[in-house]
Order: sequence, then C-alpha cells, then structure tokens
Amino acid sequence: MIYAVIILVAIFIFFSLRFSWWRKNISYVYPRVLMYHMISQHLPKNQSKFNRLRVRPKEFEKQLIWLKQNGFKSFTLSELVRLENIPEKSVVLTFDDGYEDNFTNAFPLLKKYDFKATIYIVLNRFENNWATDKDLDKASSELNSEKMLSDEQIKIMIESGLIEIGSHTLDHVNLPKLNKEEKERQLIESKKQIEEKFDIKCDSFAYPFGFYDKDSVAIVKSSGYTNATTTVNGVFDKNKYSNFEIPRIMVSGRQGLYSFILKMKKGRNR
Repeated sequence: MIYAVIILVAIFIFFSLRFSWWRKNISYVYPRVLMYHMISQHLPKNQSKFNRLRVRPKEFEKQLIWLKQNGFKSFTLSELVRLENIPEKSVVLTFDDGYEDNFTNAFPLLKKYDFKATIYIVLNRFENNWATDKDLDKASSELNSEKMLSDEQIKIMIESGLIEIGSHTLDHVNLPKLNKEEKERQLIESKKQIEEKFDIKCDSFAYPFGFYDKDSVAIVKSSGYTNATTTVNGVFDKNKYSNFEIPRIMVSGRQGLYSFILKMKKGRNR
C-alpha cells in the first residue's frame, strides 16, 4: 500500500513539474505569439534535441482546431502591432528560419482553418552552413540538411493573403557578437532583399537564437521594421514589452495537445 502511495505522489510531482498546471491563468486580453520552426513528420532516430523544433502535422492540426473552436482570431505580427485595440483571444503564429515544410505541411492546414502566420526567413538559407547549434557554437549538420523554402513557394504563400514574410537576418547570426557595421548589414540588407525579391514591405523581424542587445534593438527600429520578436517566454503585455522585444510561447514537438492548451491558458512555455 505504501509503495502505491509513493508511486502516486511521484507521478503527481512529475506531472506538476512537467506541465505546471498549478500556475495562474493569464487573461486572454494579452495576445499569444506562438513560436514554431518545423511542421514535420520526419523525426531523426537519434532522439535529437532538435526534435523539439519539429511539430508533427497531426499535432499542428489539433492545435489549429482547438484555437478555432475556442474563438481565437489570428493576425500576422505586423497586423497585430498596428491595432490600437487588440481584441481578446488574439493569436499570432510565427515560424523561424524558413523550412520547406512550412509550405508543404503547415500552409495547407493554415488555409484549411483560415489562420494567418508570420514566417521569418534566413536569406542565405540555401548555404550548408547557415544553421548553428547555439549550445555548441558550431554548424549543425542536422539542421543544415533540412530542405528550405524556395522563393517560388514563398511567393505562393504571400499571394494567399495569409502569410507575412519577415527577416531572420542574412545568415542567422548571433547579433550581440557583431560590430555595429555588420549588425546593420545583416538587418538592413536582409530587409532590402526580401522587399526586392517579393515586392512586399518587410515590417517584421525575429532575433536569431533570441539573442539581442540594445544596439540590435536600436538598429531594428531605425531600419524601418515595425516590430521584432524574441524568445522571451510570455504573453505580449504592452505595459511590459515594446514592439521590438515581443515575447513568444514556444510550441514543442515533444509535447501534445494538453500541453499546448496549458501554454495558451497560462501564457508561458511551462
């Protein structure tokens, strides 16, 4: 009997630590900006740490269905920051880097359920050394082997009216490590190339790895962007965060719908 009680207590503690169900719900007057990377069925057999970046299409569809059934309205990031009064239950879906599965797997589901998204692309994403493992500070062969969005695929998504294209720099760089001149090149040139390639205005930016400093924020502002996202964990409370340091909630491929719902209600990753 005592062993059964111990097991139940251990399960309860594990469940509480994993899902943080006990945290207070955060009001839906604060928009949720969600961070995705890949919507992929392919999960490497080596239990890669990057599998957290790979949300399965079936799980992504479940998330969209839950958002739709619970009355959430989607915006692109540039649309959201233009709103004088943000409606309750506003959500922004963002995708970092520019993986091809954003087109092949995510886009059909976004169209099916009429959800918008902002996709931040790395301009030099076709080079085999653009992706870096931030923990090891070296190129990631796993991420560099992923197929990336073509310019034609991006044009198709833009034409749908559902997708906004934002910048993620030219080379997915660690901005705080660069001098001011190189920061300006990465931020200004990437914006310019997006606008010229796709005949659009590029208003949105995402700091690679979520790394940024005061100079980075200042250059983003002066370069003509209207907003920038970070990897800070939380909801977008305009009393706490500026339009150039917008927090996001990461959606992990290692967690199911229950975890997603808790993230939406609690307004944080965990």
